[in-house]
This record gives sequence, C-alpha cells and structure tokens, in this order.
Amino acid sequence: MSYEVVNSIAAVGTFVVIGATAIAALVQLRHLRASNQLQGLLTVLARVETANFNNWTDGARRVLAERMPDPAFRQSVVDGTYEMGDNPWLNLANSYEWVGSLVRQRLIEEEAFMDVYSSRVIAAWKLVEPVTALRRRHGDTSLWENFEYLYIRAQGWEKRHPQGSYPEDVPRAPIHDAWLAVDSGPGTSTGGAR
Repeated sequence: MSYEVVNSIAAVGTFVVIGATAIAALVQLRHLRASNQLQGLLTVLARVETANFNNWTDGARRVLAERMPDPAFRQSVVDGTYEMGDNPWLNLANSYEWVGSLVRQRLIEEEAFMDVYSSRVIAAWKLVEPVTALRRRHGDTSLWENFEYLYIRAQGWEKRHPQGSYPEDVPRAPIHDAWLAVDSGPGTSTGGAR
C-alpha cells in the first residue's frame, strides 16, 4: 500500500471519529438542555404551587374589588405611591412577570407550563389588568410585559386546546358520580357512568 493510500485512509478515519464525536456532543447538549428545562419547570411549579400564590390571588381579588372604586387608590396606582409592602396584586403580577420571562426566553418549556397553568395565568392577568392599565397610563408599556406575553400565549394555548389536551387516542376513565343522582333530585336517573 502506498503512502498516499494510507494517508487517505487515516484522514477518512479521523473524519469519521470527529464526526461521531460531534454527533455525541450534540446528543449530550440536547439531553443537558432538556434536563435544565425540566429543572427550571420544576422550580417554577414549586413556586406557583406555594400557599403564597393562592393567598396573593385571593388577596388581589379582595383588595382590588374593595379599593378600585376609590379614586384616591386609583391615583396612588397611577402615581406609584400605593403600598408596596405585602401587596397581593403586586406580588402576583411580579411573580408571573418572572415566570413569563423564563417562558419567553425558552428557559422552561412553554407547552408543559401551559398544559397545567394556562387558565390560572389568564385569570391572574384579568385580575390585575385594571392596575396594569393605570400603571401604564403614562405610556410605559414595559411594565409586566413578560406577564402580558405569558397571558397572550396562554390565550393561544387555550384556543388550540378548547377541551384540554388529553390525547385523543387514549380512552378516558369512566367517572361514576354518586352525588349526581342526589343532585338531580328524586325520580331522575343518571344512568351511572358518563
């Protein structure tokens, strides 16, 4: 075998080894990214599922229902002089702002988050929308823009999945609701499973 043939075989062998290494590196990067996204999603889910989040939602609903009719409160929102301490609507909006940034930057998987939380995001945005409008009154549309992005994406997800995202090729579990017969009143038959 001539020197040129051996040299060519060595070059091809080197190319094959480098190509295989590059493919293995890409596979590793994909797995690493998936692992990081899963960790990010778990962190977000843990934060969204805390009692604080539910308290902020309930508190925001109560505080805004009570205070929005008051012109002095609305002016304090416009001026930015509202109470910032343990403010439920502010905490709620800021937390969804954080989540929205993670989704927008693709640090967490949007589909996985929306599958569970799209309706909660929509409800939270509608809850703080009046104070958002007041805060943005002077043209600062960047306030809670990641939360707004999350809201718009949640609306799109709900539109694409109006009946939820249960796989069509998987049978549903029969649900037997014993209370349905009680709630239907005397003399009505429910037929058991739905």
